[in-house]
Parts: sequence; C-alpha cells; structure tokens
Amino acid sequence: MTDGYLCGWRVRSELDLPELAPWTGPDIAPDVVFRFGETPTELDDVIERTPFVQVSRDGTCLLIHPGVASYHMTGPDEVVLSVNPEASEAEVRLFLLGSVLGYLCHRRGLFPFHASCVSINGKAVAFSGPSGAGKSTTAVSLAKRGHPLLADDITAIDATGSGTPIIYPAFPRLKLWQDSLSSVGIDSEGLERNRPGMSKFHYRHHEEFAAAATPLAAIFMLQKAAPGLDEQITRLERPVEIISTISSEVFRPRVGQAMGRRPALLAAQARIASTVPVYRLVRPFDLKAIDTWLQQVEGIVGQ
Repeated sequence: MTDGYLCGWRVRSELDLPELAPWTGPDIAPDVVFRFGETPTELDDVIERTPFVQVSRDGTCLLIHPGVASYHMTGPDEVVLSVNPEASEAEVRLFLLGSVLGYLCHRRGLFPFHASCVSINGKAVAFSGPSGAGKSTTAVSLAKRGHPLLADDITAIDATGSGTPIIYPAFPRLKLWQDSLSSVGIDSEGLERNRPGMSKFHYRHHEEFAAAATPLAAIFMLQKAAPGLDEQITRLERPVEIISTISSEVFRPRVGQAMGRRPALLAAQARIASTVPVYRLVRPFDLKAIDTWLQQVEGIVGQ
C-alpha cells in the first residue's frame, strides 16, 4: 500500500486511488486513513440531515449513496467505507474524492471552494461558477497550454494565516463531458467513465503536478454569454459583491456550519475577499475563441 498526497495530507487508503500523487513528504503518520468496514445507517444526535448526509453534534458525518457506498467520517482522520459489491471502483472514488473530500476539508479546517484550479507561473488560479459554466473545460484548456492542474470541483484553501491564502493541491484529474474533451482534442477512448453509461470521463494529467502549497492569485467566476456575444472580463470592486460571490460557491456550507465552522467560514471569506482579486469572466457561448480569453487570463495573472 502506497500512501498518497491529498490537500497537504498524507493519506493511507485500502481503496486504490490512482488519482493521487505518491506521498513524498516527511516520514510521518498518515493524516487521514480510508479503510473498509461496517458503517451505521443512522448516527446519534443528528443536527443536520439531507436525503444523503447526516451530521451529528460531535462532527461525525455519514454519507450514503445507495447502490454505491456508505462513507462514515468518524473524525478528522478516518473515513470508513462500506461498498456495494455491484459498484465500480470509479463510482466509489467519485464520491470519496468529491463530497467526502469537501466534508474532510470542513472538518480539518480548510475552506472548500467549489472551483477547478490550475497553476500559472507558480500562482494558483481558481475557476468557479454554476454547473455548466465551463470550470473543468477552462482548466483542461489551460493544462493543454502547459499550466499544471491543482484541483477539480473542490479547491482546498487555507485562509487562516495573515498573508495570501494558500491552495493545497488535490489531484490532477478532471471530470469532462464528451463535448469538452472533443473541443480540446482529447480522445475519450480508454478513459474511465465517471459512472457507467455516462458520457462523462476522468481525464488525468499527472505531468508537472506539484504537491506543494501554492498562493492563490486570482478567482475567476465563469458565466456563459448569450450566443453571438464576445468575452468580457471584469474585476469585482464592491466588497459586498465579492463576499457574496465567494459565499455562493462554498462547498455545502450547512454541513460546515453543523460542524461548528460558521465563524471560520465567515473569516475565510473575508480574508479571501480582502487579499485575492475576483473577476467575472463572461465567456462566449461556444469555444471557438477560447485561446483569446485564456490569453487574457494568463496576462492578468502575470501582471
């Protein structure tokens, strides 16, 4: 069993996690362990509940995806997995490195931001926005231009220090629909499907992945323009707009609040808003001119 790197943590897992880079840091005990075992169907003293998630008063969390697996986060350093034998490993990893990762960030004091992230000249740049805005497509297009991937879907930010907030890279894998792969010239043949029958695939780009803390240089909030309109990049200036924009993309804030993280989340939002420029990037409806606005992003970050 080889330990892996995930958001700055040394992770030991009984489930194979090919997405993760090998751990090359100091010889310390694992920060987080993923192991197989029995999981409960109900937690005691639940204070937050959705159809799939329970959070107890002591911060214990249970995520149940019928037909795939149950994930019992017993504390900040352990997740127990009870896997449906009919589920594929890709499906089990999908939720472990998705929702469960977001809950772990909450529990371990990081700020989970709904964004894909790349490194441009050693600076982390996050791309956020609603589903379908093009976060992963933008990230893979920048990766194809030589910028290493840092995270997909959930970007772990440490905003607790006095300086610039820091990104802890997750893993260099993106979930991409067939049309996004085609737009950047990547053949889906041989790529792992996100879920059986789904035309969404896992694209891994391990080249140049740096498992090291990286300063957050900019956030771009993506928005798809109406057909026929050109790209537009505007820096947000009003503090209330910046904070509300960041707040809208916190990963599962109610779960974080149930874990006692409400003051920390508010402080992190204020810290990011005061130190990191936030832009609204309205991108053209199609991707024909994508190089034009990617060059603009590179220029802004390089300033």
